[in-house]
Amino acid sequence: MSNNRGNKPVRQKKPEQVKITMYDVGFGDCFLLTFSYAGGEKRRVLIDCGSSSEKKDHMTKVVDQLFKDSEEHVDAIVVTHRHKDHLSAFGLKGPGEKLGKLNPKIVIQPWTEHPKAKEKALKPPTVFTGAVRHLKSPSAAQDFANYLVNYSDKILAAAGSRTLSQITRLASLDIQNKEAILLLDKICKKHAYVYAGSKSGLEQLLPGVRVSVLGPPTLAQTEAIRTQTQWDEGEFWKLFNRLAARSGSNLATARGKSVLFPRAQADPVAKSPSYVKWLLKKLDSVQLLNVQRIVRELDTALNNTSVILLFEIGDKVLLFPGDAQLENWQYALKDQNLKKRLSKVSVYKVGHHGSTNATPKSLWNLFNHRGKSKVGLISLLSTKKGHHSGVPRKSLVKALEQETILHSTEEWKRELSEEYDI
Repeated sequence: MSNNRGNKPVRQKKPEQVKITMYDVGFGDCFLLTFSYAGGEKRRVLIDCGSSSEKKDHMTKVVDQLFKDSEEHVDAIVVTHRHKDHLSAFGLKGPGEKLGKLNPKIVIQPWTEHPKAKEKALKPPTVFTGAVRHLKSPSAAQDFANYLVNYSDKILAAAGSRTLSQITRLASLDIQNKEAILLLDKICKKHAYVYAGSKSGLEQLLPGVRVSVLGPPTLAQTEAIRTQTQWDEGEFWKLFNRLAARSGSNLATARGKSVLFPRAQADPVAKSPSYVKWLLKKLDSVQLLNVQRIVRELDTALNNTSVILLFEIGDKVLLFPGDAQLENWQYALKDQNLKKRLSKVSVYKVGHHGSTNATPKSLWNLFNHRGKSKVGLISLLSTKKGHHSGVPRKSLVKALEQETILHSTEEWKRELSEEYDI
């Protein structure tokens, strides 16, 4: 494997200061990186802007503050992946329009978002492309998520309220977000669809900064994320197509109706013998487990399309991994030279809002600045307790508190954002 991952530093002036602004978007991410140069010149990169927990009013305040902090312009927008909690603001009327006025020179997304990529593509046609007029059809997986969010009471009629809430909340992250994608498509002419080892598109925009793309890998580079190409082919999706077409009406047997057998006498479940109720309960349980499995696998697959960016400015190393999980990281961590560079990380944007599988031990153990008071590792955690089951993970938060200088939106009171000079 080549050790020349990423790009060589631009041999020009270097930033005199780097500032990171983290915004409180609840369960989601929104970061503004400001690189200040001699003479007052500034270059800015926006990484994500979305939430799955906050309503439009709050996101409007966030975008207003962001618009002010950026002086109404950013040089680049990075959307790490398609999940709602990373791009929802781009699809909101009002906030989306204001974000559209930031006039970036480039939009950076993972290779899996390339609109001209074929369904079974192993890699993108090209890294850079002009504005695209047509988006490819959403995958069957995201159609499933959309249907589940809108008709959960039908497809999961037997689920308890807590289980139903957990499933639909997770599924809502995976919906198509068409409005946001359309805005990102037309916000500027230049787009980069990046993958591990590709150019980032930031080489000329950030003089003196080495920017490396560590992920996601393409399917030609690793088989670990191959399940992404099976979203439209698996038996679960065939099951879903039949279920979506029939189950909504057929589950209403309590009202004496049946689409499958319209002329047959249908009795309410409440009047059925106990053995019939037992069987129906078991069948409902199997269906519920299948739906949970589909949603979890889709969530993991999309997380593993996350763009991972490493910024190196002198002895300052910033790591922004989106929601990348273990399968995404496994490819990057095979590179011994890259592992040496990761050991120098001084600022870590905590992956996937504090999920343990997004901060694998093999990565965590590389960070040499952990536990050092004077030049300690700064960790930035954007999250909201109770919104996503098991996130943030208590054991990880404890480690972050003990071994890093932790800044978490969970600890804020009324702050909308905080700035950190690096």
